[in-house]
Amino acid sequence: CGTISALQKGYSQVLCQTLSGRNSEIASLKNEGENLKRDNAIASGMVSSLQKDMLAKDEQVQQLKEEVSQLKSQNKDKDHQLEALGSRLEHFRSQVIKATYGRAKPFPDKPVTDQQLIEKITQITEDNISFQQKKWTVQKETQLSNSKREETTENIEKLRTSLESCQACMTSCCGSDLKKEVDLLQHLQVSPPVSGLQKAVLDILRHALSWLEKTEQLLRDLRIPPSSTDKGYWDFFLT
Repeated sequence: CGTISALQKGYSQVLCQTLSGRNSEIASLKNEGENLKRDNAIASGMVSSLQKDMLAKDEQVQQLKEEVSQLKSQNKDKDHQLEALGSRLEHFRSQVIKATYGRAKPFPDKPVTDQQLIEKITQITEDNISFQQKKWTVQKETQLSNSKREETTENIEKLRTSLESCQACMTSCCGSDLKKEVDLLQHLQVSPPVSGLQKAVLDILRHALSWLEKTEQLLRDLRIPPSSTDKGYWDFFLT
């Protein structure tokens, strides 16, 4: 009976140890399973994130490809435009050379350089400016000549009117009246060449006035009265 109890007790201890080991193994497996689940979840999240990143990268690559293709197309269009512009500029340059040098080629064996063309255009421009300045000078001189002619005509008319007054005074007035007319003629504003004629006429009239004043004084000294008419002493010589 004691032997059986000892065997039962030993079996119970072995069984308890076995169960304890199983429990420890189960707990370890559970922990490992939890760790695997957690690692799997992390890995799944990383894979999902990487897939999203790859998709975004693919979209960026596609967008960049489209932009590069568009830029290539635009550059191709620009090249065509530049080529057309270069052709137009060359045509324009040829037209400028023809207009500048005429039909004759300035350098039969050599093309015209840009520097030569610029120098020629500059020369033509300067010649044109000089011609316009000379033209303006001639026009100005012509205008001045016309203005001078009109002024001379006006001065001659003024001098003629004054001379008519002097002439009328010489045939109908006394010396004092003639002196007034001579003074008016002296202060008459006229410009050359009429002023030269004015001076010559004044010299003649001054001599005539001097002679008339001396004659009038002589007649007064002789107690010869002037005429009763408005002619004064002139009537004495004219009657």
